[in-house]
Amino acid sequence: MARLPSAGQLNLKQAVGQLLVVRTSGLLLDRQRLYPHWELTSAALEEAIGHYGVGGVLLFGGSLGDTSIKIEAMQRQAAVPLLVAADLEAGCGQHIGGATRLPTARAIGEANDLDLARRCGEITAREARAVGINWVLAPCLDLQSNPRNPVIALRAFAEKPEQVARLGTAFAAGLRSGGVLSAAKHFPGHGDVEVDSHLVLPVVDRERAQLEREDWLPFKAVLAAGIDSLITAHLRVLSLDPDRPATFSRRILSEIVRGEWGYEGLIVTDALTMGAVAGWPEPAVCALEAGADVILMPESVPVAVDQICAALRQGRLSEERLYASVARVLAAKAGLGAATAALVDLEGLDGPALERQIARRAIAVDRDRMGLLPLDRTCPVLQILVVDRALDGSVLPDSVLLDVELGFESYWLEADCPPAFLQFLVERAAVSGRILVQVLTPLRAYRGSAGVHGAAETFLRTVAGERTILASFGNPYLGRDFEALSTVVNAFNNSPASHAALLERLES
Repeated sequence: MARLPSAGQLNLKQAVGQLLVVRTSGLLLDRQRLYPHWELTSAALEEAIGHYGVGGVLLFGGSLGDTSIKIEAMQRQAAVPLLVAADLEAGCGQHIGGATRLPTARAIGEANDLDLARRCGEITAREARAVGINWVLAPCLDLQSNPRNPVIALRAFAEKPEQVARLGTAFAAGLRSGGVLSAAKHFPGHGDVEVDSHLVLPVVDRERAQLEREDWLPFKAVLAAGIDSLITAHLRVLSLDPDRPATFSRRILSEIVRGEWGYEGLIVTDALTMGAVAGWPEPAVCALEAGADVILMPESVPVAVDQICAALRQGRLSEERLYASVARVLAAKAGLGAATAALVDLEGLDGPALERQIARRAIAVDRDRMGLLPLDRTCPVLQILVVDRALDGSVLPDSVLLDVELGFESYWLEADCPPAFLQFLVERAAVSGRILVQVLTPLRAYRGSAGVHGAAETFLRTVAGERTILASFGNPYLGRDFEALSTVVNAFNNSPASHAALLERLES
């Protein structure tokens, strides 16, 4: 791996490059790319690292072996060691095949155990370091303060700021002990929104006093404990800066985070490819003017470099300001040392056991008005598996075996369900002793809604009553939309471990 220079040893072009982080994957071939619009081709990645000298990469997807090979190749090519980042809020297995997939932050929050949160952070960090990832973009410190939030949901540890602060700090401590950089996100708080910033720009209408008292409490806690980076949110906060998204707001980044809070770590933009900031002129320049240090996923590296260099020539950005950010980036890299996969100790880690433990503790019965739990094994059960499309989820193989193991009559309910089949399901429900509706649709970016699809909503409203059990693996607030349902159980996580834990709860 290349030696780390000082900021003063870099020329202007090299300095600008250090502030950019581009998206790639752990896959080795261009034809394997899942998101070709965002993930650079091999040639473009080679140009970004070799010619423009980008400071880091953001990695999604790939197997343990392929990811390790690709990261090693990228580091060999880089003149300055790279930051290799990944969104691993739910363990290294969230994006790296073969690694441990841990429960969501909300499942950890339901378990409400600081040691479990710390261990999740440590396992994530150690597995990440083993393949060459050195920057984990977690924890998410947003509050789940709006049940209609389509993008945060299970990514938040809890609704209460004190609980988010404790668990987020513990998770970050685990990351630190595992030898990776951490990132608190999404400042100034992404919890109280009803639209997805991947698609459009949300607006937060909270007074500063409420932000200080609630949304900012977790951020201040992790900053006090030591967090390496702070990721911005693409949203407008009317009480702070009504004209600009937080990512482009000098008031929020420079005056509050740097000035009032005295934070000296990295300030990082959320991805500039997101719909919330689409069309914003010169976004990389605006983010640097506001006080950001790192530009995550610029639409075009050449364009971003040209615009930043033009801003320097025009005096909109000073070299002093630029090199201050470069110094922070290099300081973060220096703090990582030169550990390699051979030096990462994975002995004693049992991620699957930890996942099962949290999954069991996270299961929560929201209500059981008619005492349907535990299930009466002598009563016929109609099971409906709500999915966006069939075979779209890792828990389905376990689910479809229930008709064999427990005598359930099972059907999938897809988003494009034909009306005739929906009517068939309603008729089957009418003659069934119990109706178990398992909602497996994920809450994810770009979906745009926290609710179920239309076919599922129609079915649930038709069969809602004293014989129906709703089991949600995603949105924990679905029960509020269907008050007539007798029984509601939440798993707060969509994985085989959580599915098994929920079945245990239904039977015991």
